[in-house]
Amino acid sequence: MKRSDDFLVEIHVEELPPKILAKLAESFWLQTKERLQKTGLEFDDMIYFATPRRLALLIKKLSSEQPEQLIERKGPALAAAFDSKGQPTPACVGFARSLGINPEQLKTIKTDQGEWVGYEQKITGKSVNELLPPILEQAALSLPIPKRMRWGENKTEFVRPVHSVIMLYGDQIVPATLLGCEAGRVTRGHRFLAPDWMTIPHADTYATLLETEGFVIANFAKRREKVRELALAAAEKSLGADSNVLIEKALLDEVTGLVEWPQALCGEFDADFLALPKEVLISSMQDHQRYFPVTNKKGEMRPNFITIMNTDTHDISRIKQGNERVIRARLSDAAFFYETDKKEKLETHLDKLKQIVYQAKLGTLFDKAERLSKLGGFIANKMQLNPELVLLAGVSGVIAKADLTSNMVGEFPELQGVMGYYYALHDGFANEIAVAIKEQYMPRFAGDELPQSSVGMALAMADRIDLLVGSFGINQIPTADKDPYGLRRAALGVLRILIEKQINLDLKEVLDFAKTCYADLLTNTETVPQLLTFFQERLRAWYQEQGIAADVFAAVAALGITNPLDISARIKAVQTFKALSAAETLSAANKRVSNILTKYAEQIEADAINPAYFENPAEQELAKQLDMKDTIVSQLTKSHQYSEVLLQLAELKQPVDNFFDHVMVMTENKAQRENRILLLKRLRALFLQVADVALLQ
Repeated sequence: MKRSDDFLVEIHVEELPPKILAKLAESFWLQTKERLQKTGLEFDDMIYFATPRRLALLIKKLSSEQPEQLIERKGPALAAAFDSKGQPTPACVGFARSLGINPEQLKTIKTDQGEWVGYEQKITGKSVNELLPPILEQAALSLPIPKRMRWGENKTEFVRPVHSVIMLYGDQIVPATLLGCEAGRVTRGHRFLAPDWMTIPHADTYATLLETEGFVIANFAKRREKVRELALAAAEKSLGADSNVLIEKALLDEVTGLVEWPQALCGEFDADFLALPKEVLISSMQDHQRYFPVTNKKGEMRPNFITIMNTDTHDISRIKQGNERVIRARLSDAAFFYETDKKEKLETHLDKLKQIVYQAKLGTLFDKAERLSKLGGFIANKMQLNPELVLLAGVSGVIAKADLTSNMVGEFPELQGVMGYYYALHDGFANEIAVAIKEQYMPRFAGDELPQSSVGMALAMADRIDLLVGSFGINQIPTADKDPYGLRRAALGVLRILIEKQINLDLKEVLDFAKTCYADLLTNTETVPQLLTFFQERLRAWYQEQGIAADVFAAVAALGITNPLDISARIKAVQTFKALSAAETLSAANKRVSNILTKYAEQIEADAINPAYFENPAEQELAKQLDMKDTIVSQLTKSHQYSEVLLQLAELKQPVDNFFDHVMVMTENKAQRENRILLLKRLRALFLQVADVALLQ
């Protein structure tokens, strides 16, 4: 009898990687949901749970079995199924035998195409017990796991060794094996607060029992919000209202992935350490200790931090002292490195760059610095910055990588660029140079902040373009699943800077110059063409994420423009044009014109449109309109007002329609034929000043 109940699966494992816990849980949820939906089993909702020691799913009100299916099997045509005496033919007998029935049980199926013999077969739906175990096994083995493990004599591979598996449908155990473990109904709570095995009587009691008896908040989102609330409350309790906890999303997710029963405490460190750069303090706490830094309401650092414990204790003094001792040692090291580094000028680090290989075929970091100096100055000049800023862009390129050999960056690699900023200011470099050194790595990831200073933009683009040209130049080109040097991210960073910061720059010119900076080191003769295609693909994917239709992008890409800002303006114009009522007709007309011109192979002897050959008023009217639009379009195109250009050309709908309704282009009269071809070429050329609208769907 068909019913519905809650279904629970839990995979209880050794501690999972905290940085990817949320990703693993979401993937397990998605993989299972997609496979489950294909079975036809009905369910109300699916919830995932994730803690350091478990991945789990609760499927609410899941049907106990698939619905019964009525499948119609169609056999041979009726005329071929029976002979003249009405006896079944071998084809009919064979078809019936394949279904396990007699020919007499077949029926006639009538369709618009004719009549066939056939059979309606009822297929009983499979049960939850049959369907779910293989679905869950496939989902678990499809998780995005960087490195898989094997344990004991088990040949199964998973992100961590599996200790137990729960699989319950309502209050019944689903008899199955998952990842080498036989399914049951027991799990463990918190490692220290509830280490014994606990029994889950019913699927819907899982989360509640874990929390009340096992000291585990299984719901990841609920636990993450609990961590946030505890951190804020601990700061306010210890420091009062003039406190602000810096809760960075990635760190919040990681901390949530480290604890099952979060508790917060507020610690402190010596105020003398506040003399260190703010970024050093934050990195020491966030990246190295998983602490949440604290500022006052003005954004100034306070000598405090919030740490999240995975325990519940009333005596936290020893834990507090231990955390304070650790951060004190970390900040003491940072202070020592900072003071030591400041005793040397940044320029003294340049010689050390000669000892560091950037890439075996592309030289050292010192070689890269020299290229950045040339390329940064070239880009700044193309950005039409004043001569002083162009010079500063060149200087910033020379010392851009100098801080990589400093003690501080050696210990805190995530502070590259940031420490260069502070050391450059300390050494008396212009503020523009210091800021550019800090901004050269921006954006670091998708959606990250862009450089704000003009010199910083030039250096950031130079750094990425040098990487791209060098990598493509030695044929280190990304594949479908491998991009070890982050070239896609680098290309998108360049495009974002150019478009979002409204920088009018021809990529081909920059890539050509960047290639010359490598002298004869590059072996790939197709470096620049391949890179231009690569940039175009990145741009296409970026616009696709923004909801720009593929045909809109294709219409602009067809022109082969290499200025991203110009491409962006054209895409916006075509997107607007596509919404016009005249767009469909004009797009179709452009397709027709394009086909005519492509197929016309004869040599055209005429060099201009001659009104004397007009035979129909529609020709004369179209020529007149083209004359009028030509001047207007030319002026608008020069000022990049592409939307206005297409609005003007949309007014050609009626004369174009009339032309094709009343004029035969491929007439026998050669002079008239050539005249009409030239007229169509002129029409096509007007549209191609913006995009190839013939490609619009």
